[in-house]
Amino acid sequence: MYGYTICEYNKVKENFPEYKSIMETLRTKLVAMAAADWAPKTFGGMAPKAGQFGESTIMPELFRSCSTGTAATATLTTWNQWLDTTGNNTIMSGSNVGTTYEDYKIGLAGIALLDKATRISEIRMQIADRKIPRINIEEALCYKQTAIVFEQPFIVDEESGFDLYAYVTNAGPARIKLLGLQLNRVPNKLQTSNCMAALT
Repeated sequence: MYGYTICEYNKVKENFPEYKSIMETLRTKLVAMAAADWAPKTFGGMAPKAGQFGESTIMPELFRSCSTGTAATATLTTWNQWLDTTGNNTIMSGSNVGTTYEDYKIGLAGIALLDKATRISEIRMQIADRKIPRINIEEALCYKQTAIVFEQPFIVDEESGFDLYAYVTNAGPARIKLLGLQLNRVPNKLQTSNCMAALT
């Protein structure tokens, strides 16, 4: 079953000490998967060399906003969005027409809501054909910045579908960040490309 903890983003380590072991387990599993799929490449960490795949934080450029306003279906360059339609909405999806791009594997450990004003009351996700049940986050309304940390993290494989749905209570700006790590088969796409450039 799926478990999660809701707490202040800046107190994840204090309120959910298992986060460190979750991240270590997630990294080990993701690296093993990538080493098998991308052989003969080996893991090169944050500074990969020729013949290695690299690691980074999760990059917003692998996702797109699904707002219906002027930024509709735009690839994200930061985690900032504008939620312009209340009610049940898809608020984020893979930037390659709903799927993630080839050459990237994502380890998803949680979601952070980085605004003082939380504009959503419930979320749910779909990763490929796997549907993650609804999570009510109304208790987050009393937090300054909210983190939803999964007790069992998820892996978003390359070219997999990804959709984040939410019930939007009121329109306005929102910074919704995915927590975890990302592995990159072609490090040069991150090492030599400009900051905030598209990752394809």
